[in-house]
Amino acid sequence: MSSLLRFNKLRNNIWSSCPSRLLMQHAGFSSAKNVDPRSYGKRHFTTRVQETDSLHGAGPGSCISGIQPFRFQQTSEHDRSATILIFDTETTGYFHKNNRIVEFALRDLSGGKNSTFETLINPERDVPKFLSAVNNITTALVCRPDVPRFGDVLPLLLAYVRSRQTPGKPVIWVAHNAKTFDAPFLAQEFDRCSAQMPEDWLFVDSLRLARKLPKLPKSDENIHLLNLVALSKRYGISVEKPAHRAMQDVTMLCQVFQRITFHLKLTYEGLVNEAIKATDFSKVPK
Repeated sequence: MSSLLRFNKLRNNIWSSCPSRLLMQHAGFSSAKNVDPRSYGKRHFTTRVQETDSLHGAGPGSCISGIQPFRFQQTSEHDRSATILIFDTETTGYFHKNNRIVEFALRDLSGGKNSTFETLINPERDVPKFLSAVNNITTALVCRPDVPRFGDVLPLLLAYVRSRQTPGKPVIWVAHNAKTFDAPFLAQEFDRCSAQMPEDWLFVDSLRLARKLPKLPKSDENIHLLNLVALSKRYGISVEKPAHRAMQDVTMLCQVFQRITFHLKLTYEGLVNEAIKATDFSKVPK
């Protein structure tokens, strides 16, 4: 069951489990950089968190918001140790150099308490009307004092991911078109905050994985498209709502990603081999 929580309440819950000094080192901030989320206490933001059962441990017949149990083709008992985050961004445009993130969402495939993270982000600029027509995110919706800027969200996001991460294991971020869109946008927002993405973050582009799928008979021309809606159709996944809101796309990709990894017989090691290092996107020096 989902619940709407005040940003500062979620901030305090996560902050209590992630010491300031450790968070600052993990983020690449200097000791002079104030990243304590409590410094934003006078601004009231909202975000959504959702509690789900474990996707890994669910039984064969279980279904969590339309998401079937996630299983790799395992080669060792340690395959499930790394944290896998499915994420999506909505932005003010198609190219990261001149645009900003307006919505961010992720789901931890391990499930459990607070396994999703979702927030609008104030881009401090107008949202083009042609994009608002697609995702219903307007300038009036996000350019408000009660919508956090990315700099406000950053320390909370870092602490949240840290709280989900298995010690000594990387965090694997998965997005559809991560290489050319979502990961560069995220890296640019870090750069604007003079912060470096953690070195143990890895990014996997599910679009690149989809290109490795075997071709289907030409009975339906659209079946060969590789966007999320077409891939959902290929795998018989129901698309109940229009796409292009961050959490809706995350939920869809969770289902598609499971089918792709199963179809390609992809192991955890194979997924890591497909990954791109976070440092490849960041321009902030170490």
